[in-house]
Amino acid sequence: MNVLEVKDLRKGFGKREIIKGISFNVKEGEIFGFLGPNGAGKTTTIRMLVGLIKPNSGSITIMGRNLNENTQEALKNVGAVVENPELYRYLSGRENLMQIARVRNVSKEEVEDTIKLVGLENRINDKVRKYSLGMKQRLGLAAALLSSPKLLILDEPTNGLDPTGILDFRKIVKQAANERNMAVFVSSHILSEVQQLCDTVAFINNGVIKSVESIKDGEMETEFEILSLSINSNDEKQIQLVKEVLKSSPNIEKIDEEYGKYIITAKVNTSSRILKELVLKDVEVKELFIRQRGLEQRYMELVEGGIR
Repeated sequence: MNVLEVKDLRKGFGKREIIKGISFNVKEGEIFGFLGPNGAGKTTTIRMLVGLIKPNSGSITIMGRNLNENTQEALKNVGAVVENPELYRYLSGRENLMQIARVRNVSKEEVEDTIKLVGLENRINDKVRKYSLGMKQRLGLAAALLSSPKLLILDEPTNGLDPTGILDFRKIVKQAANERNMAVFVSSHILSEVQQLCDTVAFINNGVIKSVESIKDGEMETEFEILSLSINSNDEKQIQLVKEVLKSSPNIEKIDEEYGKYIITAKVNTSSRILKELVLKDVEVKELFIRQRGLEQRYMELVEGGIR
């Protein structure tokens, strides 16, 4: 079942169109990455998803309810951590959560379950002013999860966190999505984080979604990978032989040369076959390795001017 459906969404400010007709769906239990460089349109999209601004055209549907036509009912299903969580620093973590729980009519048992989920049991009674950035992020996530939303929206959730904090945050989000069958929408410009966390990724640039693709076990389900090949000889015959073998290989789509190496775009999982083809033709191979695979490769292909 689709928790979130976005169809032909458009948004502009004045004469400038920021979001140019984007469409995507997020299913129950799916962690959906929204990946693009700064200025691509990620934050504008999130502001529309949480009802802070309205689109010029197109629709956002959450659990079957149109956000523009039935805002309150649609947003009942949404939890969000956008930028720095708004917390009362003079209250304890528990007091912050209980304030929210009273407004949302959430039971004390659910508050306790959520505290355990985000791993704050030992510090939940401390004042928030004593919390590290990572603990504040956990508390903000707990606040977003309190009413068991069907859709969790995270905007650059690991910004400023150290490696341990990032690992902990990732584990909590995966556990929440799995245990609560919750859809998660994650906006980020950090390739490694999206690759490790998400099941699906949409590449956005200049307000346009270039592609929506699947990730499995931390790898893109893609047709091609980039190989780097070096040979032992500068002999002209060896060089000519390498080019002939590579051009005749059915597993290779494209060959480029870079600083004395051959950069090969090949079908996924064919590097051993290519190596065998070279060796059988007496090419003196010095090194052959996978240089880029998956998300980084697709990002550079799809997002012009993005992070390199």
